[in-house]
Amino acid sequence: MVPAVAWAHWPIDQPVAEDRTYSPTVRTVQLFKSGFELAAPVIELGSTEQVVLRFDDLQPYVENLSYTLVHCDHDWVPSDLLPGQFLEGATNAYLPAGRTSYNTLQPFIHYELVLPNSDMRPMRSGNYLIKVYRGGDEEDLVLTRRMLVFEPRATIDARVMATRQVDLRDVAQQLDFTVNTNTLPVQDPFGDLHVTLLQNFRWDDARTGARPRFVRGPELVYDFPEQGLFMGGNEYRNFDLKNLRYAAQRIARIAPGIGERVYEAYILPESRRTIRRYNSQQDLNGRYLVRNDQVNGDPLGADYVNVHFTMPLEAPLAKDVYVYGQLSDYQCRPEFLMTYSAADTAYTATLLLKQGFYDFSFVALPRGERAPDITAIEGSHFQTENDYLVLLYFSDRMQRCDRLVGVRWVNSQR
Repeated sequence: MVPAVAWAHWPIDQPVAEDRTYSPTVRTVQLFKSGFELAAPVIELGSTEQVVLRFDDLQPYVENLSYTLVHCDHDWVPSDLLPGQFLEGATNAYLPAGRTSYNTLQPFIHYELVLPNSDMRPMRSGNYLIKVYRGGDEEDLVLTRRMLVFEPRATIDARVMATRQVDLRDVAQQLDFTVNTNTLPVQDPFGDLHVTLLQNFRWDDARTGARPRFVRGPELVYDFPEQGLFMGGNEYRNFDLKNLRYAAQRIARIAPGIGERVYEAYILPESRRTIRRYNSQQDLNGRYLVRNDQVNGDPLGADYVNVHFTMPLEAPLAKDVYVYGQLSDYQCRPEFLMTYSAADTAYTATLLLKQGFYDFSFVALPRGERAPDITAIEGSHFQTENDYLVLLYFSDRMQRCDRLVGVRWVNSQR
């Protein structure tokens, strides 16, 4: 059981326009399009679509939490707009009261927020940062999460191709796309339009700066931009913890905790995959589902489990190794760092995770770098199934903000 932690004022030492959790007792933060837990938080302006933000707090008492939305430009820098210029209704509001878990060894308070709602609605398209904070102090942050609101004004035709770089043909994927601005009043396509490319909705490796190679009236041809060259990576590893009564997929054994302690789950040892041939397997492209099969998927009844990861390796790497995926917010956070044991000749890590079905991978982070190397341990293949997202922003001088005017999903296999 995780002990209660007294709340403190968490200083802001870097820009908040990113996915970040500031409170040490907050776990399992999910933001998704309403109706499907695996859907990215991307909604159409003025539609009935909504996003759901939910998270757990492992401390024993309910807090009064507030939230607001911050409009950002295409680079996730807060825009110059006043809240009343991009929000309809209130500019900040209280989160619905948290609810207490039931039948769990690890008690927690579960919070859930749906946006837009009757209190707050975005009036402009673009990048939005959801800020959750304590009471009325916006500097006393609990967490921040990114969501996208788009208006379908431009058309994007995109596809995943083999790269023109012969030496990378077997390991990389090239995103190629063409944009049609239709009736948008674009005066300078090189200065007014901005493109962001994402693989599996990973913001740590967002590609920006692509410029069209050809302009034919409203049509902009990007023609194999260098920013669209991604390593294919490998299919994610996964494990099934939806039921603690038996060891399911990739689980070696499950041990009950002693007294009031949580269960211990041991994943089968996972070897390095850099020299293996491509092996097709179904995955969630790094994401996870919260589930306890015994309570019909209710997140209030899904318990927390100490999950033990092991990766045998003859010698330690010259880089730090992390457990990685949506479970780590696609970040190399300190609590997901693996430790090398010379006695066991293996990297190990123990993570407190909520019951469910999880994708994960092992990544290496070169010292001083921000984005991890997804190929150093997992390898890379052109055949790997990946989701790509093309985002088109229009710098509107009249509205003094960046509007998200085009969104296109494309899959490397479909």
